[in-house]
Amino acid sequence: MKTNTEPVRIPDERLSIEKRSDGALVVRVQSEGPVDSRLPDAVFSFRCGDPQYAYWLGRLEGMLAR
Repeated sequence: MKTNTEPVRIPDERLSIEKRSDGALVVRVQSEGPVDSRLPDAVFSFRCGDPQYAYWLGRLEGMLAR
């Protein structure tokens, strides 16, 4: 049985990425599903040197380039 090992990319319309004045990135992922049973949005922060910082900076730059 073949399994898909590719990560699922979160659609841009569900993301909000902010670069703060100190360089940190704040990533908000909008929850989905029925409003009455929806979980709160997920919020993450990344600083330069964090393993995922470059990925989220690239996503932010891609969103701004449109």
